[in-house]
Order: sequence, then C-alpha cells, then structure tokens
Amino acid sequence: ECHMLYNVTTMATTWHTVATRDVRLLKRQLDIVNSLPREYVFLNYLRCHDDIGWGLDYQTLSREGIEERSHKKYLNDYFQGYTGNSDSRGELYNADPVTGDARFCGTTASMCGIEKAGFEQNREAMEAAVRKDVMLHAYMFMQSGIPVLYGGDEIGQVNDYTYKEDPDKAADSRYIHRGPMNWDLAKNIRKPDTVEGKLFGRLKSLEEIRRREKVFMSEADTWTIETWEKEILCIGRYYKGEKLIGLFNFSEWEKTAWIHEADGEYVDLLSGEKIRPEEVRVPAYGFYYLKKVVS
Repeated sequence: ECHMLYNVTTMATTWHTVATRDVRLLKRQLDIVNSLPREYVFLNYLRCHDDIGWGLDYQTLSREGIEERSHKKYLNDYFQGYTGNSDSRGELYNADPVTGDARFCGTTASMCGIEKAGFEQNREAMEAAVRKDVMLHAYMFMQSGIPVLYGGDEIGQVNDYTYKEDPDKAADSRYIHRGPMNWDLAKNIRKPDTVEGKLFGRLKSLEEIRRREKVFMSEADTWTIETWEKEILCIGRYYKGEKLIGLFNFSEWEKTAWIHEADGEYVDLLSGEKIRPEEVRVPAYGFYYLKKVVS
C-alpha cells in the first residue's frame, strides 16, 4: 500500500485563490490536509502533465453565495484571459456545451501572466508575473510533503501552441503544457536580467532554504494563522524548537497581515531583514519566510 498522493484538491484550490484573490477556501483546505496523520505524504505541485479539474469544496463556497456551475465558468474564463482582471492564458479541455463544464490547460508561467507580458513586451507586467510565479512556488514549498516542479517551470516556459500542427495531438489541448523543453531559453538561467534567470535563481534559493532548514521536515507541526485580510495566507511551521511563519500575498496590491506572533525576534530567510510578525505589510504578490531567532 502506498501512502503517497498527488495533492490535487489543494492544487485546484490554489488556482481558485489566484483568480479570486481570496485565501479563505485555501486556508480551510490546508487545515484539512494538516490534520491528517503524518505518514500520509502528499506530492505538492502547481502544474503537472494533466489538465486542471475544478474539484473544489462547493459546499463551503455556497455559504458565500458562490454556485458551482457559474464559478467553474468564471475560473475557466479567468484563466483563458477573458476577464478584465486576468493576465492568464490557456485553453479548455473536454468542454461540454450542454452542462458548461470544462477543465483547464496551461503552464504555470502562462497562468501567471508571463506569456501575455512577453507578447506585449510589457516590462512592468512581466515583473508582476514573475513575482506571482515565485510567490506561488514559495507557498507550495511551505506545505508539508514533497514539492514537485513540472519540467519547464524552473525557466518560466509558456504554453506551446504548436501541438495544433500535429494531427495526432491537435484534438487534445493538454499538449499545450506538454511542449518540449526549450533548451535555448534554458541557457539564459545564467543571465540574471532575463525571465529565465530571475525565475531559476529565485526558485533555486527557495530550494536551498527548504533543504537547509529543518523546520521543513515532514514531521513538523503545520498550521494556518488568521490574517484578517482575505488576500494574505499565513502558514506556520514548528519543529524541535524552530518556528517559521510564511506570509503570501495573492493579490496585485500591498496588503497587511493582521497577525500578532509576539513571541520573539524573527528574520526573513531570503533578505536577512528582521521583521516583527505583527501587522506585517506584504508587497503585491510578495511573500516572507519569517524564522524565529533562537537565542
């Protein structure tokens, strides 16, 4: 018997959070996962080889007046770039014109806006898209389990529309995120001013932190903290005297996390800056890894 499972519901709920800028459902989903026995190991990911099915907790959403069919349509419209507040690009899979149901296909980078910003040559939009991409990976690394990077995500590889030119693939839109690795773009990882260099370098830093800090052990206590700001998710971790607080802003606006972890000094593991975890202002699509200083 295998006690390892794709964390598919959390993945879908993560993208719901991106589209709504509302972390409440994701917080509830993480609380459920964190309550499970430690021997249940999840593979945590943002994207994989398959489509995204919107299998969310619609019973909880209904309490907010959100109806399943209309919300699935909103999510698919959002990630196709059909809504005014979306920079995403992608395509539907198995769309049913009768029920209106459909699944979604696209790479992490394209869903974060990197494809659109590159096409429009919009430098400001590209910076925001890269920040969103990195923030999502930082949040994914904060979860207990095994973090998984889909091939190409480390360089921000965008949707590959050439599958439409292959008669054996043209009918299956999942090939949009199954394109071959672009090794010419991969050469740019050594150029810090390129999209590939920025993403690769920042994700490498996150990987090094996760590998180095024992608070990321799967046996660590993990929980969410109420921020009283629907755009900001807060996750806590504790293991053998070490404590880490992660803050993640899922919006394009600077927001304040109204937390009060007044139990000592904390330092951000990426910048080295000392930050008190009380009423923390988090930049647009920004995040912090705040580790408690052990005296």
